[in-house]
Amino acid sequence: MTDITITRGFEDAHDEQAAALYYQAFHQKLAPIFRNDEKALAVLREALDPNYAIVALHEDRLVGIAGFKDRNGNLVDIQPHHMTQVFGWFGGWIRLLGLVLFYRDFEEGVLLMDGIVVDASMRGKGVGSQLLDAVIQYAADNGFAHVRLDVIDTNPRARKLYERKGFTAVDEQTYPLMKRFFGFSGSTTMLKEIQTPDAAE
Repeated sequence: MTDITITRGFEDAHDEQAAALYYQAFHQKLAPIFRNDEKALAVLREALDPNYAIVALHEDRLVGIAGFKDRNGNLVDIQPHHMTQVFGWFGGWIRLLGLVLFYRDFEEGVLLMDGIVVDASMRGKGVGSQLLDAVIQYAADNGFAHVRLDVIDTNPRARKLYERKGFTAVDEQTYPLMKRFFGFSGSTTMLKEIQTPDAAE
């Protein structure tokens, strides 16, 4: 297996890599809203919060990110000023309204995953599995009872990984009108119960 370092957060030097990696992975969702790749990357460079990321490094290159959300914040924290500075007042607010489609509420005791991405050159080498393990461990260490995520219907490979890690489907959503714009028409909410030390006693 390729030598990979899993760590919490990323340095300022990795801002551009993080934005590019995230946008590449979620281009299907984000591109129809941003409609300008260069400006989208400018927004993401400002919006990604490394405090809510577990990352994979290979030879000091950022090759994977697992984001999460709790009551205090989340990996992708796009504020109005991020959008309006790049797209102008009207364009910024229109795009913010589009992003509301993908907003998910925080639940007490549940660590919400805010995306897991792996560089295309590193897929199939266990990076995603290591990131997911690190998120699960973070949840256990910080007293969360569950980890929750959503996977779209066009990503069966990711769903199989989540199932191998003990996630089970708890809800199915369908969005037939979204397929034309975003390329997918449904998603599955998956949940994993976290075995904490107290529960194991």
